[in-house]
Amino acid sequence: MTAAEDVSDLLAAMRREFSGWTIVEVGGRWFAARGPINGAQLPAGALEADSPAALYLLLEEKRR
Repeated sequence: MTAAEDVSDLLAAMRREFSGWTIVEVGGRWFAARGPINGAQLPAGALEADSPAALYLLLEEKRR
């Protein structure tokens, strides 16, 4: 399995597990926000991480 496939699988899992969140990658950074992300400005409460795995952990913390 390639790194791209690993990321794709993790992204699919995050989108299933955190269905109320929009998850995107922009310029090597990963973002999650409740509701839509319009690209101009992140909504309040948006999460930001260096990797999809780090973003997953942040989303897990929010779930608790």
